[in-house]
Amino acid sequence: MLRSLKSRVGMLALTAMIVGAPVVLAGPAVADGVYHSSHYNLTAVNAAPLRSGFVENIHANGPTVYAHEQYVLNGAAPNTTYHVVLMIFPGDTTCSGTPAVTIPTATIQTNAAGNGVAYHVFTPADANGLHGATVGGLWTVSAGSSPDYQTGCATIVLD
Repeated sequence: MLRSLKSRVGMLALTAMIVGAPVVLAGPAVADGVYHSSHYNLTAVNAAPLRSGFVENIHANGPTVYAHEQYVLNGAAPNTTYHVVLMIFPGDTTCSGTPAVTIPTATIQTNAAGNGVAYHVFTPADANGLHGATVGGLWTVSAGSSPDYQTGCATIVLD
């Protein structure tokens, strides 16, 4: 009986805490309604070392941040400077032709383990001429004159 009473008192106390706690409701998330954030794996080109790597392409479509890209290398060549380039193929979602726009976006400096991160923020003005377009895009990461890593072709819908 004592055990049952302790259980009931405990439940009442828990209920009082839950009922008395302030309710916090999250507001609506603001994101791009056309193109959602996407994750693209980087693959090694010509046997370059890489445990894993990716590009996270986040389209906020806001008044100051149009897009935010995050670049990550894990197990790449140690203590190496890499350059990230976004290649855009307007009207070609297969990325099979020559890119019409090539944008150097970031530099990744790897540590002794070959790990490194970088990011780039695009403003709405950076997308001038491409608003409303569907484009093909791919990212390359290079330490020299040719890519060490790249993503596959991505279909990107810009609004």
